[in-house]
Amino acid sequence: MRVVLALSQEELSVKQLARLLDDVPQASLYRAVTELHEAGLITVMREERRGGATERFFRAERGEDLLSRQDIGALSGPEFVAGIEAYSRMLAQDATRYITSEGASWVDDFTIVSREVAHLTDEEREEIEGQLRSIIERVQASRPRPGTTATVLNITAFPHTVKAEDGA
Repeated sequence: MRVVLALSQEELSVKQLARLLDDVPQASLYRAVTELHEAGLITVMREERRGGATERFFRAERGEDLLSRQDIGALSGPEFVAGIEAYSRMLAQDATRYITSEGASWVDDFTIVSREVAHLTDEEREEIEGQLRSIIERVQASRPRPGTTATVLNITAFPHTVKAEDGA
């Protein structure tokens, strides 16, 4: 899940993935990349000759969802949580990369960080999901052009559970 999330943003080699996911042994990354490639979840975007070896750069396939319900259903609870943690780390890495870039002005460029809890029926949740998908499809189709800035959009939605001792 962490590899697919990383490759959803940019094309990377396994060496670059190892720097990004520095807690994962490189041999495990090579194995994961091979399995994901064979499963059709990631694609080789290009190859570069480096000395006597060929370095391959991968990117996640864009489907309806980055990870389908079936993909997520194959994960254990701890694996799912590890994926959410990886997702959060990627967001923090994106922010760090931005604020350390030349000319960064996070106060001026900042858009929004929001975390809301809504009480929804299944139908309302599906309606919102459809609206978000429509927006995402529209912006995914946009290409770099004068006056535009690459912008990271993150969306997650899952039921919110509050323990009684935390307050309701």
